[in-house]
Amino acid sequence: MEWTIDNYLQLLFNIGMLVGGVIALLQWRSSIKIRRTEFLDEILNKLWFDEDMAKTMYTIDYNQNWYTQDFHSSYSEFGYQVDKLLSYVDYICYLYRRKNISTHEFNVVKNEINVICACKSTQTYLWNAYHFKKENCSFLNIIDYGIKNNILSKDFMTNNETLYCKHLRF
Repeated sequence: MEWTIDNYLQLLFNIGMLVGGVIALLQWRSSIKIRRTEFLDEILNKLWFDEDMAKTMYTIDYNQNWYTQDFHSSYSEFGYQVDKLLSYVDYICYLYRRKNISTHEFNVVKNEINVICACKSTQTYLWNAYHFKKENCSFLNIIDYGIKNNILSKDFMTNNETLYCKHLRF
């Protein structure tokens, strides 16, 4: 085969297209990383610096007995804050389960989620929420996370009140 100017131009064009494609792919991957970083920053800012969430997290972390009979008798501002925090954490667990955030990204908030799941009052609240609503429970992702990571009992979804309602007198 004899190389003509047309063949050389076609070869140069193909090489240029390949280089351009590689550069476009690298830019695309870089923009995805930037968007994921911005998204993670939004999650962390909301979780750590939103006043309601920070106060609620502090209460959960340092007051293991926040879920009392009074919690449901008059749905308080604190009840709203607990639901807000748990809904947000449930969403983070959902993103992790769907692989929308990586394990490395999830590890940034994993300790807070573990503290929330380990709190006896939170466990009781989640247990009641699950058994009151079953499949419509708003917190199924955090419950699944807690069970899979041995923070919640394997028989959490059974209707055994003695596991989670020992300290309550409803």
